[in-house]
Amino acid sequence: MFMPGILKRVLNSITMYRLMLYYLLLLWATSVILSFAGYLPYNPVDILLSGVYLGVVCNLANYFLARIFKARANLESASITALILSLIFGPLALSESLFALTFVGVVSMASKYVLAIKKKHVFNPAALGVFLSAIFINSGASWWGGSIYTLSVVILGGLLVLTKIKRFGLVGSFLLIYFLSTAFLSGNFTINSFLAPSVWFFVFVMLVEPLTSPSTRNKQVIFGAAVALSYVFLPKIIPGYAYGLETALLLGNLLNLALSPSFNLVLTLREKKKVAQDTWAFYFEPMSKLTFTPGQYLEWTLPHKNPDSRGFRRYFTISSSPEEKQVMLIIRVAEKGSSFKSALMNLKVREELVASSPQGDFVLTKDKTIPLAFIGGGIGVTPFRSMVNHLLAKDEKRDIILLFSNKEEKESAFKELFEKAKDVGVKTFYINTTKDGHIDEEMIREKIPDYQKRTFYISGPQLMVEAIGKMLLKKMNVAKIKTDFFPGYTETQ
Repeated sequence: MFMPGILKRVLNSITMYRLMLYYLLLLWATSVILSFAGYLPYNPVDILLSGVYLGVVCNLANYFLARIFKARANLESASITALILSLIFGPLALSESLFALTFVGVVSMASKYVLAIKKKHVFNPAALGVFLSAIFINSGASWWGGSIYTLSVVILGGLLVLTKIKRFGLVGSFLLIYFLSTAFLSGNFTINSFLAPSVWFFVFVMLVEPLTSPSTRNKQVIFGAAVALSYVFLPKIIPGYAYGLETALLLGNLLNLALSPSFNLVLTLREKKKVAQDTWAFYFEPMSKLTFTPGQYLEWTLPHKNPDSRGFRRYFTISSSPEEKQVMLIIRVAEKGSSFKSALMNLKVREELVASSPQGDFVLTKDKTIPLAFIGGGIGVTPFRSMVNHLLAKDEKRDIILLFSNKEEKESAFKELFEKAKDVGVKTFYINTTKDGHIDEEMIREKIPDYQKRTFYISGPQLMVEAIGKMLLKKMNVAKIKTDFFPGYTETQ
């Protein structure tokens, strides 16, 4: 129990992007050490120098491209791309490969800006970079970073990333189809198929990239299976084809575009105001129309100076409903908040940030007759605020009981809205943990006596969500539970 607790705290304190950055740095450093020790057949100086050079090229290219396209440069994103390239391209002697390294770095970064729809890049940058490098300068990916000697680091680090982003269906569908297809074509399943290091590196590092893969579970399963089939059958369609992994991913990116067209949205700050103790609402005007379903979230990007370990990006629920003209973001600001929140608090009216297209399955059931139970902790109430305001705007009646938990009464936001929502069937109980205690089995039985026939929605701090979900499932025999999940969530957002 000790280690899982530590891992949960570590994963809850870091964003997915920063975790990926550290994972790749560890893998790169491990490769340098193993090459020095003679376990990898490469020159460690080549690995070191080419990696540093790619880091410089990618970040410089990203900086100038951001200025040309009037966007904010993201050091973290460029560094992740550089590390991926350093682990799949080469390793090459710097003195003999300046042009190739420069080409693949610049092309990868340019793809984020040039091959983009509504400021959202379509293709995985590293995959496109090595693909075009192979086509135009005859220097393709070797996928050398995935080796039998680094396999343990690849898998262990990859499992941490996967635990963080919870894209198990995507990875599972790829691996299942890959192994079954390989076994079918070869006539038998071999251990070498299972231990293919480049495939594991591809799966954990590139396949799961959120910006170029679907955001909903069902589409992720389709995406993973399609990429696996493309990878397995490309050499059968084109005998001797050597760029299967990157090509399969690029084809998958096109499929993703067809399955769920996505975009980036420029948002202009119009107003910010305090809505409860330590809780602030930010009202943004979108530069283009935003269509979403109440309960969905956006990935918000705000590059700023001296970012902490949580980086430039955050996932926050859209607190407004589709009927409202402005897009509302709610945050709770602690004394020792993140650098992202500090930058957001310092954002001035008419300044801009960028958000992704809407994501997430935490939405109301289509069947309006199903009784629901909402449990919200702190600003975890934001998806419920969006849903309830939508019901009021549509005058749509639902049987909903909301348990809204905060430490103290003065931390409870949107009371006026929830009181008004009685007109559409929403009954709200305010739980103040300092005097009422935390939400437990006894409280749920008291406030929601017909709990077993309801579908539960739980949103709030991740540890709270996990604890209540476990209690409902194992102790109270509640089968229908939906939990709010952000792939880049940190407990101290």
